[in-house]
Amino acid sequence: MRLEKILLKSFGCFNRRNFELREGTNLIFGPNFSGKSTLVNAIFFVLAGKPIVPRVATGALTQAGTGSGTAGVGFHEQGKDYQLFRSTQGDVELRCREGDSWRKIFSGKRAADGDLRRLFDLTYDHLAASTFLREGEIFEFLGRQPSHRREILYVLLGIDRLIEVRERFLEVRRIAKREETRLQEHQRRLQLATVKTHREEIKRIQDQVVGLEKELELLSSYNTASGNEALIFELAEERSRLETQMNALAGERASTLGGFNDIAHVRQTIDKVETAINDTQKIEAQREKLIQEIGSLRNQTKLLAETCQTLSQLLGSNQGHCPTCHQPVHQMVLRRIHEEKQGEKDKSEECLAAKQKELDINSVDLSTLRKLNQRHQVLQSKVQALARIESQHGEVQAEFNAISAKYRSLQTDDAPESHTSETTSPGYAGVVERRRQIKNKIDGLRKRLVTLNREEAIITNKLEELECSEAAVKNAVRTRLNLELTCDAIERTIQAIQHQLLQPAERELQRWLKRMNLFELGQIDLKSQHLLPSLRIDGNDRSLMLLSGSEKIILYISLKIALSRTLGNPGFFVFDDPTLHLDDSRKRLMIEFIRKLSEEYQVIVTSNDSDVRKGLDGAHLIETEKLNGDILR
Repeated sequence: MRLEKILLKSFGCFNRRNFELREGTNLIFGPNFSGKSTLVNAIFFVLAGKPIVPRVATGALTQAGTGSGTAGVGFHEQGKDYQLFRSTQGDVELRCREGDSWRKIFSGKRAADGDLRRLFDLTYDHLAASTFLREGEIFEFLGRQPSHRREILYVLLGIDRLIEVRERFLEVRRIAKREETRLQEHQRRLQLATVKTHREEIKRIQDQVVGLEKELELLSSYNTASGNEALIFELAEERSRLETQMNALAGERASTLGGFNDIAHVRQTIDKVETAINDTQKIEAQREKLIQEIGSLRNQTKLLAETCQTLSQLLGSNQGHCPTCHQPVHQMVLRRIHEEKQGEKDKSEECLAAKQKELDINSVDLSTLRKLNQRHQVLQSKVQALARIESQHGEVQAEFNAISAKYRSLQTDDAPESHTSETTSPGYAGVVERRRQIKNKIDGLRKRLVTLNREEAIITNKLEELECSEAAVKNAVRTRLNLELTCDAIERTIQAIQHQLLQPAERELQRWLKRMNLFELGQIDLKSQHLLPSLRIDGNDRSLMLLSGSEKIILYISLKIALSRTLGNPGFFVFDDPTLHLDDSRKRLMIEFIRKLSEEYQVIVTSNDSDVRKGLDGAHLIETEKLNGDILR
């Protein structure tokens, strides 16, 4: 790509201005504040879509007092002439010359940057790192964090997507490690919770039950008794059981009766209690009536007492008139009225005392009534319990009598051979007892089997869960190992790409530094510190921050050219005041450096140094000037 023209409208300090560019060296010369850096910024803005200075808003490029500015660049690429325009509002337009006219290829907003990248391979990071040099950039570059420089390097080398893939695999590997740890912990808990299986014990008990059932079957078919002895023995056993049950019911009946003779005695007591309760049913109503009468008498007595007290005060004052109505009153009349009221008060007090005494008696009767109610409830419960016991005892007694009658009849029929139940064959009794013992033992073993089978089901479930957990752990380990191998492979690929691309850049950097007579005895390593060269002189590392200003700028420009040669250069370089901070000898080296570089590339340089203008004699000159603070036109 060869730049041919800069076209500005309301951009920076320029209202409307066009500048021609040529092959070789182009020197933009003028005093400070005359728009030199604006031209550099315009070229970068048109090609990259952003201001060359980081963190500067696009609107800052607009001419003061205007709402929008536009910058354009005319360039020649692959035998065709193009014009690219970009406004500070985000509009982009690309034209191509066809004969004497220009054809619009596309126009639009910032989304058109993707089309520009595909057509001309222009990216912000590529241009900023290897093509443009702005004033003060070297100091910002040295002050960046290594991680920031590493990210720029990855973008420049085109492995940023590969880095993104690696980071995703690393995150997945971290997740896989956490999952593996979780599964291992779960497996450890299952191993601790899993106990020995009960299968052997279950098999042993099952065999034991089978053996006992066979023995029971043999005993059931074995009968040592003759005639009715077996039935007599069973009836005797049943009689004994029923007799024990009747004795238990008799004991329960005696405990329930307490001090009563029988259930009829209890019922008689209940009748007496109910009669007493009926006789005292009116106690509650009487008590309420007495409470009301006592309240009324207390109020009446209180009024009479107040009246008597008032009359006593009148009698004691010896006044001849009433203090209320001021009517004349005779002492004799007052004394008679006082005696009458005092008599009424005494009678009221006597009546109140009598009513209170009656109320106390009534309260005692009421307490007795409540106790009778409680007693009645207890007796009713006792009667119900006794009725249940009598019913059960009667049923058991009837069953006992029927069995006893049958038992006696069988004894009578079998009298010549056996007279009592005690004469029943001892062998048969032993068989019956043995059968009973075997049944009890079988029942116990079956209960134990139920418990063991329930526990075995739980253990089996835990063992199955443990097997699943072990399989999950194996899969997690396998997944984690595969991810680690993948991450290692990606890392090796990244390192190989870096080495393959940066090693030629390192050689190119060393070549340009040799041409500039800088660090001839030093060794430059570009691969170790992520785009920041490391310098070794006489076997010792030297910090780039300790270099002089001229050494820094020459090293930095050489780095840009080396990266540009390795990564691909669009065909030009733009240096904004590259001789700043250089002494005379270094300045001459820089001018010579630019001359040699312009033999291979188009170079655009800005400066306000007359020595640079003399040194670059023969370069295409673009002069800018500041006109008394007015906008350049």
